[in-house]
Amino acid sequence: MLVDQVASHLEDDLNLHEVCIAGEGEPTLRMDALLAISRTVQSFNQQQQKQQHNDSNNLARQINVRLITNGLCYSIPHLGYSNNNNNNINSNKILLPKLRYTLLRDLIEAGVSRLSVALNTANRHEYDVLMQPACYTGGGMIMTDDDIGGGNDNNTDAMNNTSSSSSLPPMMPGTAHDLICEFIMDATKLGMDVEITGVDRPEIDKVEMERLARLLLSVAPKNKKKGRVGRRSVVRWRPYFE
Repeated sequence: MLVDQVASHLEDDLNLHEVCIAGEGEPTLRMDALLAISRTVQSFNQQQQKQQHNDSNNLARQINVRLITNGLCYSIPHLGYSNNNNNNINSNKILLPKLRYTLLRDLIEAGVSRLSVALNTANRHEYDVLMQPACYTGGGMIMTDDDIGGGNDNNTDAMNNTSSSSSLPPMMPGTAHDLICEFIMDATKLGMDVEITGVDRPEIDKVEMERLARLLLSVAPKNKKKGRVGRRSVVRWRPYFE
């Protein structure tokens, strides 16, 4: 199993200082696997601390966990959790927008401390053109209070109808970018070390992108702001290959 491979690697590689969870696909689409890997690292760190407590000469190794994501997890109905996850509401595999924070809570509790989020542009409509997110084309859905019965406990039909994502309308253009910005700000407020990335394409307004990134990261707790927002560049630009 992958978790066993990670545990073995933690023991064998003495130079390892960070585990990066990434992939050709979006890691948050498999939240169960993501959290299992992070908890494996967290358990290793706790064992290291216990050993240092018992032997002061034994320097504890602490390994960070970094998640590379497109930041669109707020647009996914059940956020990649398995069907039997406790976050399901009435077993409909739907995680309501007002409970989105549970994703970040689970990541932090599992030991994920760093995020790399691909924002890519400051223009919400340009993002749709460049990235063609599923939530723009109808793959992801957003619900309002009306969709789940307007908060009326007696109206269960509306909530039951949400079990099929096809019954919900696709998000409006530009919503995907909005959700990524919301995700970045929420994670930053919670004290996570958030890195915003972009691809250095000729048509991207890098000045506006840097300005937006600086604004999103400005919500960090005071003890996290120093040395971050004050940097000359707050965006890590990746090379563009045609």
